[in-house]
Amino acid sequence: MDYRVSPATSIGVETPAPPADDDAARLLRKELKRLSDANRSLDSWERYRALNDSLDEAYEQIDLGNREARFALILMGGLNAALIVLATRTDVPQSLAGIERNFVFGLLLVYVVVAVRFLLQAIEALRPGKFRPQLGRWRPDSEDFPRGVRYYEDVIERDAEAHWRAWQEVRIGQLNAELAVQFHSLCLKNEHRHVAVRRLYTGLRLMTMLLAGLAGMLVCFAWL
Repeated sequence: MDYRVSPATSIGVETPAPPADDDAARLLRKELKRLSDANRSLDSWERYRALNDSLDEAYEQIDLGNREARFALILMGGLNAALIVLATRTDVPQSLAGIERNFVFGLLLVYVVVAVRFLLQAIEALRPGKFRPQLGRWRPDSEDFPRGVRYYEDVIERDAEAHWRAWQEVRIGQLNAELAVQFHSLCLKNEHRHVAVRRLYTGLRLMTMLLAGLAGMLVCFAWL
């Protein structure tokens, strides 16, 4: 390798800075490239990465919905435990008169019905959903029709050798189409789960009000 130093460098002469026009031209080229990138279409591999990021976000939403449903079940268990303590660890229910006991038992029956109803709603929120994509008028002979190499329900319809042959024949456009279809199915599943979780928390709010009303009724009857 040649380590010789130019004469200008050896005698301490500084290299002149590039003119300001070069910096302005470089900044202009960078700005033009940014504007052109903002308006161009994604290429195949950029679309593949963007779809994979969207799938990750959809799976995170599913996990968040599961955590919300489990937290609602914990709160529901706490309300039921408070009701059991109120009914078995105090002498108030046994000291009630006939009509008072009927009021309390009626409200308790309503609470039990609501609790069972929204326990089933919690099961619905946590139940594994099955949403097959609706491809509609998408013709199977089109060039970008999904070939079923990623989604597990499509994968298990082939044996291992046929699945490997499908991967050898698939094109990037078909793979991106399958990613888009899978993301669409996950969004449908997330919407169904979010509706179920919202209904679950509505029931939890109703159970809390019923339990508070029951406790207030018992205290009122005991005080009277």
